[in-house]
Amino acid sequence: MAVYPAVAAVRREDVAPEVVCEVYELGSRRRTPAGTKELTARQITIGRMMSTGAKDAAIARELGLSLRTVRAEIGALIAGLGAKSRFQAGCLLIRRFG
Repeated sequence: MAVYPAVAAVRREDVAPEVVCEVYELGSRRRTPAGTKELTARQITIGRMMSTGAKDAAIARELGLSLRTVRAEIGALIAGLGAKSRFQAGCLLIRRFG
């Protein structure tokens, strides 16, 4: 049995978001998302905050929205991008809007 060298732990914060998304997509079964829909400005704003790691409650406070509204917008954002998860939605949003 071969001995593999130990790899130093890398925190996600230490790597550019584009690189994290690239690694995620390499492990994903579906490389291209389903058809995308037009997103609203609010969905893009919420998605950008979400992709930085902000929690739903913090997004709601920052934008003056209810938690229920934020969660509905996140669901619409995920569906609109054709993503499978919040993380993939964040990756797709970064690729699409920078």
